[in-house]
Amino acid sequence: MPGQADSHRPKIGLALGSGGARGAAHTGVINILDREGIEVSVVAGSSIGALVGAAYAVGLPAEQVEREWLITDAHRVFRSFLPTFPRAGLSSGSELSKILIDVLGDVRIEDLPIPYAAVACDIDTGETVILREGPLVDAVRASTAIPGIFHPVRRGDRFLIDGGLVDPVPVRTCRDLGADLVIAVDITPQPNRTTPRGRKVWERIGDQLREGLTQQTWIPNSLTELLESLFRERPERPLPGLYSILNQSISILVQEILRQKLAADPPDLIIRPDLSLTIASYLQAGDGIDAGERAAEAALPELRRTLEAHGGQRVDDEPRA
Repeated sequence: MPGQADSHRPKIGLALGSGGARGAAHTGVINILDREGIEVSVVAGSSIGALVGAAYAVGLPAEQVEREWLITDAHRVFRSFLPTFPRAGLSSGSELSKILIDVLGDVRIEDLPIPYAAVACDIDTGETVILREGPLVDAVRASTAIPGIFHPVRRGDRFLIDGGLVDPVPVRTCRDLGADLVIAVDITPQPNRTTPRGRKVWERIGDQLREGLTQQTWIPNSLTELLESLFRERPERPLPGLYSILNQSISILVQEILRQKLAADPPDLIIRPDLSLTIASYLQAGDGIDAGERAAEAALPELRRTLEAHGGQRVDDEPRA
């Protein structure tokens, strides 16, 4: 977990991206970095990345962070999103704040053992707001304030919402915190095909129905022919549902923002876990953790080369037990 790097070693920054419940993968990546003895000197996070990054920055053991994910059940999820008067969102976030204080403690960012920042967005201006001081839980709450779900978080005269809207993977923030080398973890959802390709499902239904009807002597041939024409004339692809359209639109926007951000501030290493989870799959944290560990394991050869090129920490070729 957090440690002070020697003066001759490069400062490693960890940029943890947004992605809702997919953030369990961040924990898997951290597990591997911890196992390999990679000392992270600064950490920045956006949305769920701000939460996992905060747990790292306060010095929670990797196994405890993993346990917090794995004990998440339907009751805990409901408590976090507990509905309140929905003027500015479905939940005020007060119950989530209590859970965060239980896990992270009532600490201030400036008192953490390593530099930390959470990224949020000013809802009035769309400006990126970097939170580097003040109560840690308030910063995490602001960075994770999903519009429409949680109330915006007041900070002075500003109202702050989810940082994933403006900086999904905060590489630049890591460098501003003093990182010489940045490892970015991208868990943002990729656009996927909204409806199945082809007519296989529809055709199978039609074939089964047609076969069943033709075996009934009392059904007129005209009705059988009509049903057959209906199945034959179905469009190649049905229209996607409303949820699929909205979810896909968000994914496209986030990916475009991320593409521009990474082009302007490329990380030294980017890890992209292969995730089938949606942003709301909080009850499948184990799958996310496994995906993060696999992605980090696959990135170790490149990480070794990157570290050695910077004249810094050496990662053993053989994984530690």
